[in-house]
Amino acid sequence: MTTHIDHAPSIADAENPGFEEEIEVTASATSGTILWGFALVALLLLPIATREGRRDLGMFQEPWFWPMTALGFGLIGGAMFPILLVRLSRDPGFGLRVLAAFEGMGKSLQYGAAFLVYLVAVNYLGFTISSILFMQALYLMSGLRGGRWPWVALAVTFAIVLAFRVGLDIWFPVPVFLQFFPASVGNFMGGYL
Repeated sequence: MTTHIDHAPSIADAENPGFEEEIEVTASATSGTILWGFALVALLLLPIATREGRRDLGMFQEPWFWPMTALGFGLIGGAMFPILLVRLSRDPGFGLRVLAAFEGMGKSLQYGAAFLVYLVAVNYLGFTISSILFMQALYLMSGLRGGRWPWVALAVTFAIVLAFRVGLDIWFPVPVFLQFFPASVGNFMGGYL
């Protein structure tokens, strides 16, 4: 049973078990709507993000088919979240419940943003250099500074690079910044960066 608050939530309201339930419903509706929105944007960008297959193997083998199918089912199944969010947004204190639901997520969002920067940097700086910078940033963000920690981050990065390059035999394209060097430098260094 959920209680509705006719005023802005206070500390006294937080002691009410119904307030906790409202925060959980608000958090679920808000995060579900955000993910639903990402799925909608991804579906709209699908024609731009994919190309035709190299061979005509039928619709099921086209690069766009399975992402479109998964995103379509996700949008249909998650359509209740935006509807629920609109309904909840009419209740007094909605904004405060949203803030309370996502309180303490700042560090997680910082790590997520750092990872997105890392993904973009791989194209420009290469896998190895980007991984070194990303791992150093993660260790700094987590409070592991000074002493041996930068060296531990470097060792972990080299282990990851070796796992991808040697163990899994995955190679990334030559980084963009190597185009400013002579072709011989790019050909020699490109595979290792």
